[in-house]
Amino acid sequence: MIDNGDSATVLYTTFGKNNWCGTYKAIDGSFHTVANLSYIVVGIVKGEICGNEYNVKEISYKDNICEDCNPEDVMRKMEYEEAQKLDVDLIFLDRKLTFDKFTGKNIISIAKDPANVPNINHETPWLVSSYERDGIRGGYFKLFSFSWVFLVEVTVDWSWENILSLLYVLGKEPIPEALGYNYLLFLVDKVAKYYRDKGSKALDVIAHNYNNYREFRSFIEWKRKKG
Repeated sequence: MIDNGDSATVLYTTFGKNNWCGTYKAIDGSFHTVANLSYIVVGIVKGEICGNEYNVKEISYKDNICEDCNPEDVMRKMEYEEAQKLDVDLIFLDRKLTFDKFTGKNIISIAKDPANVPNINHETPWLVSSYERDGIRGGYFKLFSFSWVFLVEVTVDWSWENILSLLYVLGKEPIPEALGYNYLLFLVDKVAKYYRDKGSKALDVIAHNYNNYREFRSFIEWKRKKG
């Protein structure tokens, strides 16, 4: 047991093979702003996980254009709307659920660069359960000695041992940005940024050449239909 000043925490270090099988969806967003126009993209990656294997079966995205808006707020709303669709068994997000007070079902969310990281001197992998607030459980994990500590918040009704087992499976991909983190969230981040960059190039040019938002929006709709 560890006392973090908030509540008693438990250190989990032993785990076995991931025994969970089901469908998943990873969601992440990105945006680009020019003047008072913002182009917002939410990437979506879907597939299956079973044991220590997983696949990617579908990559897609949703986008939006807003004028005089807060793009972060619009992006957050788009991500959570997608997360609320009950079309898969498990959802991965790159959000701090307790900050947004989002309690959707079947979610594992990982936040980078968390504050108040516990000082754990123990062989990896480990996970420290830390708190439960409004139906959201939170903890910190580190998969390898050389990797970072991440915050994980969940609404799934799993044991922390099972969560650690799945995180370890998804954190072993030998890609520098994904190793020790989560490959599915790494991938969906790249998807969102890829489609954001495609739209951004048009936005940078068009925002300075169209007289109003209506003309700009018509061009984007035409561009989307052409692929």
